[in-house]
Amino acid sequence: MTDTVEMPAYMNVLANRIYSDSVASGVLDDNRVVTFLNLGANNKIIKELVQEITKNAHVLQIGVTFGKEMHAVYNKVCKQGKFDVFDVSPLQVKRARVKFRHFNINIMNYDASVPWEEKYDVIVCYNIIKELPLKTRRKVMDNVLNSLTNGGKAVFIDCAEPTPLNPLKWPLFWFNRLYRPFAESLWNSPIEDFCSNKDEFRWQHTYYWGRIHQKTVAVRKILSSEDVKKLTNLFRGS
Repeated sequence: MTDTVEMPAYMNVLANRIYSDSVASGVLDDNRVVTFLNLGANNKIIKELVQEITKNAHVLQIGVTFGKEMHAVYNKVCKQGKFDVFDVSPLQVKRARVKFRHFNINIMNYDASVPWEEKYDVIVCYNIIKELPLKTRRKVMDNVLNSLTNGGKAVFIDCAEPTPLNPLKWPLFWFNRLYRPFAESLWNSPIEDFCSNKDEFRWQHTYYWGRIHQKTVAVRKILSSEDVKKLTNLFRGS
């Protein structure tokens, strides 16, 4: 893959502009800042994320992240595994290549809404789905799910609708409405509703901080529902 990606229009949304701003990105790429903005939830989420990854796995992450998340994934993958990262922002790719210059991480300027050929044991989407318009989101999620090896899993870390008693619910609602318009759809529907082949996977949801954050894991079913019906009818006939 070559670094020839043109920045998509949705990157001009207000909350997404930070990915093209070197100063803002530099400030946010501090784990103390990330921890403060996430009220400490990121530490628990990252810990549980890496539990979904086996040592020496072949891992793809969609989107460069701020803070220590990529360090944690790399440390779990270990030397015998492989860690690839796609990002549509040339600035974030450039920054990450400098930040991880001593790590064996393959960081590529690539648009994940375009299919790729390689298969992965684990694919991580860390706070990226909420930033995508619905049409692009469906393409990315379909590409992610179609690129899993047999027995592979996709891990989506993202926002969810907070519980009614969560005091941050309405401040977050208005922040999303003003600055992150694609995030609101994740309050109204489970994340699996935004892919084309959700019935081919088993979905597991874990929520954090009064449902402000979610971890959703998709694992391909060994047998589809249609296969189960056929086998059931076959055994009944026997």
